[in-house]
Amino acid sequence: MATMILRDEVLRARHIEGDPDLARAIRTLSPDQPIVLRIEGQPMRFRKVPDRATGQPTDAIGPDEADAAAWRELQTRRGATITVEPEAPRTDPYLLSLSATLTEWNSPEDAAAYDGL
Repeated sequence: MATMILRDEVLRARHIEGDPDLARAIRTLSPDQPIVLRIEGQPMRFRKVPDRATGQPTDAIGPDEADAAAWRELQTRRGATITVEPEAPRTDPYLLSLSATLTEWNSPEDAAAYDGL
């Protein structure tokens, strides 16, 4: 789980600490592509914010209209450290390492029986 210090009216990728993959995902968003993040456990949808002067992409994302009020509420805590994580949970590295170790469970029969769980 990543953290960041609330410093701005927007969420900037360069302020995210502890998750370089998340920061990279934000930087590489297309101009209108949405991303859903869990901020302090609450899901919020964001979109890339263009530079006001040039219109060029930045490393910043701003909340969609539906989540703007919740984001403004967080702004009252400016200077505080908050948690930031992607909406979709990532694969647990420990479980991923086990899947390579416990190969006897990697059969088509097991996949058919357990993949939907």
